[in-house]
Amino acid sequence: MSFTSINQNTIEYKGHRYQLDLSFRMVLLYFQAIRDEGLTVAERLEISLKALVISDVDNLDIQAQSELLELIFNTKINNDRDRIRAKVLKSGKRSFDFVEDESLIKAGFQQQYGIDLDKVTLSWERFTTMLDGLDENTQFQKIVHIRQAKISDDMEPEQQEYLKKMKLIYGLKQAKPNSDGKLTHDELEIELANLDLPHKLLRKQELKKQGKI
Repeated sequence: MSFTSINQNTIEYKGHRYQLDLSFRMVLLYFQAIRDEGLTVAERLEISLKALVISDVDNLDIQAQSELLELIFNTKINNDRDRIRAKVLKSGKRSFDFVEDESLIKAGFQQQYGIDLDKVTLSWERFTTMLDGLDENTQFQKIVHIRQAKISDDMEPEQQEYLKKMKLIYGLKQAKPNSDGKLTHDELEIELANLDLPHKLLRKQELKKQGKI
């Protein structure tokens, strides 16, 4: 958003203007709903639109709801920084997750800005700008750096082992890069890390039945 533009929380779709709620909490609720595999497509759309759209959308059929939601995402939520980041990170590997890293993000805002995210309301635009501005002194950025760091051959063996352990500890639980749905070796280690031998064997059997190993 440029200095001269006005942040209008409205959007026009098929000749009708809809009032939006683009506070960061509502956008995060949208993200949570849209990827909830326990909900039907219709339920995801309903929850997402109730979170983001203040105006009445009951007259829209499921196709129109989907189109409206896509329009909101592309024009109001997925900003230029996100599009550039997606092009640069072609592997698609995420370095943070709003749900898993909620406590880290809250701590980072409190540490750097003196803002308690449980008590303030920020627009999505301002929230993401401030999130990008968190510096390396915050635990959030330290962990993001660990996730992004590559283990290279020119590292000392001790460095490689340390970084591997840190990635296991701080890796995203929801990151599943294998297209076949199977866990990688490192992800399997995370699954089994806190279990004793009998429970490790039981957990492996469960994962085999689920087709994850």
